[in-house]
Amino acid sequence: MLFDNNDIDLDFSLLNLSGLKTSKDMNMNYDSNIFLPAKEGFLRGNLFKNEYKPYKNLTYINIRPKSDREAKLFTVMQYAFAITDLNLYLDTHPDDLNAIHLLENMIEERRKAKKEFVDSFGPITIGGTKGNKFEWIQNPWPWDNMGGNMYV
Repeated sequence: MLFDNNDIDLDFSLLNLSGLKTSKDMNMNYDSNIFLPAKEGFLRGNLFKNEYKPYKNLTYINIRPKSDREAKLFTVMQYAFAITDLNLYLDTHPDDLNAIHLLENMIEERRKAKKEFVDSFGPITIGGTKGNKFEWIQNPWPWDNMGGNMYV
């Protein structure tokens, strides 16, 4: 081929041409202590400490659940978000052991939070039904505002 047996490292990736670091550069001397706690990352929209850039002087809303049900559902949601964000990060940094361990911890925390919610309030997903009754259709539905925040 054209560049076979070549001592020059030619990396014509889009990231390299744009001046951003390639994954090869990012894995070198990488400090994985860049992640936020799940709740903070969920509120900000990403788990990275230095990636939140507010528009003008606006900031994110700190969600305050108004019931035990909302608080438990919020906990499940924040861990689900953190798992997705870490999964995306690990797609480009598959050798980051700290991120892998953090992902494993988040998966375990979500499992516990989901079990606690299901035990207290019923299924979150169709697979959470148990027993002889189909509980999925029981109220309240997510859009039923029970005097609290209707978005959680």
